Amino acid sequence: MQLQLINKKAIVTGGSQGIGKGIAIALAEAGADVLIQYHSAREKANITVDEIVQMGRKSIAIQADFTEDDAPEHFLEKAFEVFSEIDILVNCAAAYDRGPILELSRQQFSWMQKVNVEVPFRLIQKFARHLIARKSRGSIINISSISGLMPSSNSCLNSCSKAGLNMLTRCAAIELAQYQIRVNGIAPGTTETESNLPYMEQDPAGWQQITDSIPLKRVGHPKDYAGLAVLLASDAADWITGVTIACDGGKTAGGN
Repeated sequence: MQLQLINKKAIVTGGSQGIGKGIAIALAEAGADVLIQYHSAREKANITVDEIVQMGRKSIAIQADFTEDDAPEHFLEKAFEVFSEIDILVNCAAAYDRGPILELSRQQFSWMQKVNVEVPFRLIQKFARHLIARKSRGSIINISSISGLMPSSNSCLNSCSKAGLNMLTRCAAIELAQYQIRVNGIAPGTTETESNLPYMEQDPAGWQQITDSIPLKRVGHPKDYAGLAVLLASDAADWITGVTIACDGGKTAGGN
């Protein structure tokens, strides 16, 4: 079955750069019109929009700070004004932080839970109501992390929040299945993105060690998640819901 999203409309949060941008571009290449949310990277968001428009698809970027009161709901209201009927939601916007568990503050832990679990929950809830009101099927994709599947030292903040997101994916899938709304997740492994650039530059030996621990002997790139996202968004995945799929070069399968 060919993976096509012709006449579909999608939202990608955190779509201005990195994995979010890679997925937004891939959805557009498959035929979807794509609306992206960005926090502060306006110039990068506009570049992503231009790339999508050049493919002949419709696109727009909307700024939203999801940590502000009611921001997730207000963002979706704006999105529905632009694309009255939206079929796909990709929750990619996220926070990332590390540190020894004995040194973490309650504020840090609460912040990560808010951004990585509460915000997707609120977006899923309002988006699902939009689909139900239209009596329309839909696909929701949560971008998680392998840290939610296999914790490591200093990963408490990210691991706990992403594990929560994985469970949110399963809970939402069960409850929304009656409306033919599918909810799945993608758990990326270590990825070469703008946010990881400082680590790559500051500790190249450590980065190489991480690379060597991956069975396929390379880190991921944003494009590596694109095909899986298109699959999960398409009718080809009509029988798939409630799963979070690791896309990690084999790391969770037994990498050192």
